[in-house]
Amino acid sequence: MRIRKTINVIFAGLMLIAFSGCAGNNTNSSVQPQMGNVFTLGTDAQPTFPSVVSFDVTITGITVNNSGGSLPVLLNSVDIDFARLSGLHDLVDLEPVQPGSYDSVTITGNTPVIGYLDTTQTPPALNTINATPGTFSVTVPLASTLVVTPNDLVGLLIDLDLAQTIQTQNGQVTGTISPAFNVRALISGQSDAEIDCFRGGVTNIDTSSSTFAMEGPHGRTWTVVTSAQTNWDDDSSFGALTTNSIVEVSGQLDPVTHDIDADEVGILSQDHFFVGGLATYVNPPTPNPATQLQLYVRSELPDVQPVAPIGAIDSFALDGSEKYFIGDFHNPLTVLLFNNTTLAPGQRLGVGGALNGSGSSQTLTVHRVTLERQGQEGTWVSGSTQIQSGNLGTFQINDNYLAGVLLPQPLTIVSTTFTNYINLSGLSALTGAGPFDLRIVGFILVDQQTGQQEMVARSVELLSTM
Repeated sequence: MRIRKTINVIFAGLMLIAFSGCAGNNTNSSVQPQMGNVFTLGTDAQPTFPSVVSFDVTITGITVNNSGGSLPVLLNSVDIDFARLSGLHDLVDLEPVQPGSYDSVTITGNTPVIGYLDTTQTPPALNTINATPGTFSVTVPLASTLVVTPNDLVGLLIDLDLAQTIQTQNGQVTGTISPAFNVRALISGQSDAEIDCFRGGVTNIDTSSSTFAMEGPHGRTWTVVTSAQTNWDDDSSFGALTTNSIVEVSGQLDPVTHDIDADEVGILSQDHFFVGGLATYVNPPTPNPATQLQLYVRSELPDVQPVAPIGAIDSFALDGSEKYFIGDFHNPLTVLLFNNTTLAPGQRLGVGGALNGSGSSQTLTVHRVTLERQGQEGTWVSGSTQIQSGNLGTFQINDNYLAGVLLPQPLTIVSTTFTNYINLSGLSALTGAGPFDLRIVGFILVDQQTGQQEMVARSVELLSTM
């Protein structure tokens, strides 16, 4: 949900455990030391191939290392799509770990699969390549040592740079990979420790303390603390929560209680079922009311594969009775900006509804469709900047990021008075010959005059001046 800084990173399933022996500080084996705590955040990396929509791999092992040896920190292998989060931070885990200083991390994995869209077909089809080599092991030094002290809370951020990982020849993906990880230590409370889009099902609600419990995607239960400062998306509120709610939470872990102190909460489903992914096809197209939505499914809660298998394109029927929302967009006119006449390929969407039937015959009745923030990357088109006043105006990019193949080229970016510029003084800085390599986080909306997708920017970041 709320993004502080775009970083090219993804990791899931890290579980740090206590140990004694060569990798930690020397201790008497008969004395149980006080433990520290390590949280893990994950987000995606940035490929530069607009047709690539997924990089799925099984992470089989993680160790943190120092001069004394290595500590295994992954209890169970996990399957991860490294392109799922569009630059947003997701909470993976929080585990106790023995105090010590660790200066590198080793990551092992296998069965990597690259997924890409074939847009020569209507509707677009998903193709996959089994990447080679089929197994890998990468050791990454930490620029800043991970220091774990008793009763402390620190974190890890792991970055898989897909642009460096996926090899190409003449601009085409070959299937050969060379995993390029960056790993960084985090301190509780810093901006990069912000959880942006942690999803889960509500399991318990305590109105007396304004807290609720949620089960995350890896089965662990977390306590979420809300307050008067917590923002609730669209028509959401604490009073609207039920044990059938699936929510998305942003905030930070409390260094003492390890609860999630929520900055923002959005209700994604009130029917105990949710799927999230990338819209690949809408029929009929805007401005007609859509009756069919095809979604490349990246996440599902709970996991009921016969309905919407993760990693596949699935169709969802729409009848006009579903409600439409824009996540993290506090505007009562949301329905006028996003509805069944402005669904379009390239949008990052969440779909909530009710399951009917059982087993392989289950079907989904859609009740809620949420437009979610996403990240797009590309090169500024020289001379395209149009300024009305201040940061209010537009510019264009040649989009070579995820979903770029589904969007107009060049893609128009709408800058508003609320757009945050990073490494740039503002919209007026986009001038001259360039080139500028930019990362934009925002919403893909449809210009109802032209019928074309445009991106309303929440942030514009200069990545390099090349």
